[in-house]
Amino acid sequence: MKKWLCALAFVTGVALPIFARAAETLESTVATCWSCHGAAGLPSDSTIPIIWGQSAAYIEKQLRDYRSGERSSQIMSSMSESVRRDDLARAADMIAKMPWPQSSSTMREAAPDLIASCQACHGADLMGAVSVEGVAPRLAGQFANYLSDQMSAFARNERSNSKAMTSLMQSLSEAERAEIAKYLASL
Repeated sequence: MKKWLCALAFVTGVALPIFARAAETLESTVATCWSCHGAAGLPSDSTIPIIWGQSAAYIEKQLRDYRSGERSSQIMSSMSESVRRDDLARAADMIAKMPWPQSSSTMREAAPDLIASCQACHGADLMGAVSVEGVAPRLAGQFANYLSDQMSAFARNERSNSKAMTSLMQSLSEAERAEIAKYLASL
């Protein structure tokens, strides 16, 4: 009995601080995301996406895609590799629990005719959804510049981690993609 209590004391005295440090490490690793994605969830560069409040499943998929090279970005590949593979889901969940930043824009653009194509996967409210294609991110309120860049990357086959997006974006003109991005950003 005495040995068991000693073992328990040792485990709780050693293991709990190790687990606490691991959590702190993951929190500090995730906190490095805010240097680009914004300390209050709103990046200062409109070509960098808002990730606070984005779906955990979507964030995890993107981190895994950056890590595997399926989605290309030297910075994001390095960042995703700084998170232990076993912690990717927890890191994504931490980011997803952050509140989506409030927009200061009051101008709402008119919905383009093509927006129904987006709603098929991203949800009627464009807040993200799960579809037959997988987990689709929130588009409502995302930066127009970021959305335009990503839609163009899909159209040029530079981003290929969603076959449905590649096909759809290749069917749209640059002007149509810009109109969609402007509308989505205004939501």
